[in-house]
Amino acid sequence: MIEPPRTMMSTGPVEVSPRVLRALGTRVIHHSRPEFGKIYEKMLSDLQEIWKTKNDMVVLHGEGIIGLESSIACMINPGQKIIVTSAGVFGSWFKQLIESHEGVPIVVESDPSMEPDLESVKTVLDENPDAALVVGVHGETVAGIVNPVNEICRLARKNGILTAIDAIATTGGQEVQTDGWKIDLCIGASQHCLSAPPGLTQISVSAEAWEQMEKKKKPIRNSYLSILDMREAWIKGHYFPYTPSVSGVYALAESCAEILDEGLENVFHRHHDTAETVRRGVEGMGLRLFAADKRYALDVSTTVRLPDGINDTELLDALVARHSVLLAGGFRELKGKIIRIGHSGYAATISNAIASLAALETEFRRLGHKCAPGSAVTAALS
Repeated sequence: MIEPPRTMMSTGPVEVSPRVLRALGTRVIHHSRPEFGKIYEKMLSDLQEIWKTKNDMVVLHGEGIIGLESSIACMINPGQKIIVTSAGVFGSWFKQLIESHEGVPIVVESDPSMEPDLESVKTVLDENPDAALVVGVHGETVAGIVNPVNEICRLARKNGILTAIDAIATTGGQEVQTDGWKIDLCIGASQHCLSAPPGLTQISVSAEAWEQMEKKKKPIRNSYLSILDMREAWIKGHYFPYTPSVSGVYALAESCAEILDEGLENVFHRHHDTAETVRRGVEGMGLRLFAADKRYALDVSTTVRLPDGINDTELLDALVARHSVLLAGGFRELKGKIIRIGHSGYAATISNAIASLAALETEFRRLGHKCAPGSAVTAALS
């Protein structure tokens, strides 16, 4: 039997609640049964409430990357420009997906420790009025940055260009106003703040996005990536184009219900309070956040710059082996330079934050970082 770390403060997948685990173990029924259809419809309605949207909600049966790729594949023709407004790791993934589908990425360059400069975004938009899409990332979990998606979408809408926003890390933990910010495709996934197992991707789709998909020279149809197929099948016909993840739906439906039972604003406050606790503790140890300004630090995870002489692998392994605490490391260009403390979904509690900070301080001190005993927890609780 695999024993997980007692305190799983990773950045995704995250720990799920006992309530969701029980739902996951519900007896599997055939997806054509009306009982399953009722669960599925209630889940879609709850997702709309969490997304703060009246737009159609589509669920793709795959991990979050399928939502990013399908948004590109379904919305653009070969040779069309797509403006990428995130300079971080996930923005780089968007660039690769665009190139894979024969689009032309136009990247707004910026410092990954800072939110994108809106003047630069505006300049790129003005220089590329023929762009087919603007893409962005709401919460960059590698850099620990929240981006000004509302302003980016406002600028895109002013220029008549539709938007696709990766809100995978933030939906269900940090406010996303899909309709208020006029996001055309808002993409989420089950394994972050929704606190369900990996495997389901959610996309809210505006009327304008449906129209652009239909006008594509060769609309994506009869494909696992096809958002249009899901509209024709479930929204219009109440059937599935392929066998859905029945148990995954049980779990996601229960996690949405659990979030709404707690109350969205309460959930947002819980994540923010936990994040503030972590940030105070990190700084109490004499460490620096990767975010250049705490005003745009994420509430669902915290990225910490490693001090000189500390090996990330040794540190992270010691946290698991000696304290049963799981944190995350850096990725791509930030590998070996940062560590990440996740506080998403069910794991976003003050008690989890304190346990993680105490373990982290202990291992930092053992590896040679100089800070006073108890400095992390004292600062966190101040």
